Amino acid sequence: MGLETIQLDTLDWEQMVTAIRTRIVPDSQGKWTLHAPVDPGITLLELFAWLLDQRIYWMDQDPAALTLATLALLGDSPQAAQSAITVLQVADSAQPPRTCPVAAAGTLMQAGDSNPPLIFTLDDSLAVLPVTAIAVRVNGVDRSNDLAQNRPVPLLASGATSAQVEIVMTLSAAIPAACAGQVFSVFFELESALIEENPDEGDPPAQWSSQAAAGVAAPATLQWSYTGQAGATTAFAQVDDGTTGLRRSGIVRIQVPGDWQPEAGGPANSYKILLSIENAAFTYTPHLSRLKANAVQARHRWPRTKNPLTNQWLPLPGNTILLSNAPSDSSMQEYPPIEDTVQVTFKGQPAWTRVSDFSLSGPTDSVFAVNRARGEISFGNGLTGRLPVVSTQDASDVEVSYAAGGGAAGNVGSGLFWEAVPANDGAAFPMFTATNLLPGDGGVESESLDDASQRSAGGLTQINRAVSKADFEYLAQTTPGVAFRRAYAAVGYHPDFAWRDNQTAVTMVPGAVTVFVVPYAPRVPIDGDWASDAFVAAPQPDPGALAAAQARLDAAKLIGSDVFVCRPVYCPVWLNLSVAVDQPLSAGLRQQIIDGLQNFLDPLTGGDEQNGWPFGDPLRPSALARIAQTIIGSAGDLKNLSVRIDGMSASSSCKDVPIQPHELLELKHVEIATVRRQAPSGGLR
Repeated sequence: MGLETIQLDTLDWEQMVTAIRTRIVPDSQGKWTLHAPVDPGITLLELFAWLLDQRIYWMDQDPAALTLATLALLGDSPQAAQSAITVLQVADSAQPPRTCPVAAAGTLMQAGDSNPPLIFTLDDSLAVLPVTAIAVRVNGVDRSNDLAQNRPVPLLASGATSAQVEIVMTLSAAIPAACAGQVFSVFFELESALIEENPDEGDPPAQWSSQAAAGVAAPATLQWSYTGQAGATTAFAQVDDGTTGLRRSGIVRIQVPGDWQPEAGGPANSYKILLSIENAAFTYTPHLSRLKANAVQARHRWPRTKNPLTNQWLPLPGNTILLSNAPSDSSMQEYPPIEDTVQVTFKGQPAWTRVSDFSLSGPTDSVFAVNRARGEISFGNGLTGRLPVVSTQDASDVEVSYAAGGGAAGNVGSGLFWEAVPANDGAAFPMFTATNLLPGDGGVESESLDDASQRSAGGLTQINRAVSKADFEYLAQTTPGVAFRRAYAAVGYHPDFAWRDNQTAVTMVPGAVTVFVVPYAPRVPIDGDWASDAFVAAPQPDPGALAAAQARLDAAKLIGSDVFVCRPVYCPVWLNLSVAVDQPLSAGLRQQIIDGLQNFLDPLTGGDEQNGWPFGDPLRPSALARIAQTIIGSAGDLKNLSVRIDGMSASSSCKDVPIQPHELLELKHVEIATVRRQAPSGGLR
């Protein structure tokens, strides 16, 4: 039973005045006789009652300083504004075109004629190659037309562990020798099953997503090569694979080799990138949906440096810096500053520190606060926060550097036109244009104090230690950077000691917990028709995903416990159906029956709740018969349905078939036999 909330503000002004007036006569021994409001003493009593009423009200309130101090004790604070991110496909706009233009990291790109200018900054430098066309071949088969028609291209044959993918870029001119050592890029967008409402239920987030995680081993070995001197196939010297082995969508950045030769017998100035996929352990075959050259990440932020005029400051509290009034090297209007990017430096002093509030600062602490909405920087008053003192002779005593931008303004749609702009007035134009391949995403405004309090309070209930069975399952299923859909923790199960067939007699190992994880795999009812080519009846995680989950549980487990993360165990199932019909069942209806039974037994979408067949749930012939008869309808009568699982000597048609508590089901085969339905006989006619 919880304690009732203490209410401090229970006495109002009128009650206080009434109580005080009752004390006038006895306390004054009858000498105070005039108790009307015109009496100055009554006026003072009412004033003091009002002051006390305010104090009592304040006792029941949480000031902002107290909330910030509480968050600081928890190692938290309101989050600053976040910049949106997108992917730009950059092109050279110089006339005539340059031989090897390089868009440097930090190049500013403005969206159209936006006002105030919507400016994104390139994350990385990029050699902009004059690519006019890009083609892809998988195991020698040209699949470029499929990409042009928005049909996802599988990069591996079904069940294969290796493949050869050729990416051929056709350029308007040969790659000059000056480009050697520069970095070009190729944008890989894989067909994604990402569910925005619950990212834990889809594919791993793309490289540019705020939810992307690093450190997960690749599910395949990739070798990137080119055609060098004398037609020899040579590995690229430097490759930065943002797809992490085709696990997610990303940008592959490759250093241009000095001996890269055009393809013989192909279009003029065509250069081939050979991608060799080996030792593939994908849960399902990755499907390529888009392939673009000259792609680079960009963020909604504009680096700024200003020297505000401080020569009129007095050594008194209240001095502030209004960034909109500070002298600027650009005439363009800018967005407010992103708080955690602001740096303030006084000449001859170390950089000052940004704080959310001055209440925890002392008189010698060099701190400042940022008001994003007003674009204002404020300082302490000499008691809470050091009082800034500057020279009155030099107008450039203070330097402020920050990034303008952030917030929801950067969450723009895709396909916009962008043009490079100079960093400041008078600088040369970089002469690049671009189109954003993806919508801007991830831009959020500064977190309010109330939102920060609620988030921090929610974090106190977040599961980060593996104690109970549910803890193990939750932590494994939500492992960052992988796509686990389900998890089952078998407490007492050790992989080296198999459970017996008899459900009541198992080998229990104290302190052992084995977690079986089921990865996400596309399903047609959820992901669309493309999922039919990627369907996997019994999804298995790759070794890198298992290792990531194992590392997470190892960090969260209790001392003395042994935790193992394993692939799911599927029990093979064979079904035999006997259907009485008047006419033979069509091939389409037979396939519907098989699909319906497959969906019912599916590890991801099966079961009565359609969220996956429950771990260890017995196989009930009666439930399967209900599914089959519903699909058959009036076309026939289901006479018999028998079930056989791996290891059974005979099939069962009436009794439930048990499986191990940690097992799931995999439908191997459905045999449908038909007999002629007997004509009705007997009774009245």
